[in-house]
Amino acid sequence: MIKKISELTAEDKAEFLKKTKQAFIREHGIPWEIVEAKMIEELENTFDDEKFVKMNPDVQIDAAYARKAFGNKKPELVDYMLWMATFVTKSEYVEL
Repeated sequence: MIKKISELTAEDKAEFLKKTKQAFIREHGIPWEIVEAKMIEELENTFDDEKFVKMNPDVQIDAAYARKAFGNKKPELVDYMLWMATFVTKSEYVEL
């Protein structure tokens, strides 16, 4: 099922996260725990003012877009993942 990100329910977000976890494991052979830890670190660095200014300038550009999108308020991991999907694909839709 394809759904507009802005219309996702909490259940839809949980389904998106579940399928994303399965895809990482199946397609990349990477345990989800490793991917999740990296994303959480990225979130922490992006939304921590001190860590943000010390980021590599190339990474900082995308982080600045994330900060702008979320009003400098750190989002939940699934919301960040959905934002990244939109940022990369330029689509407002995800497959559940």
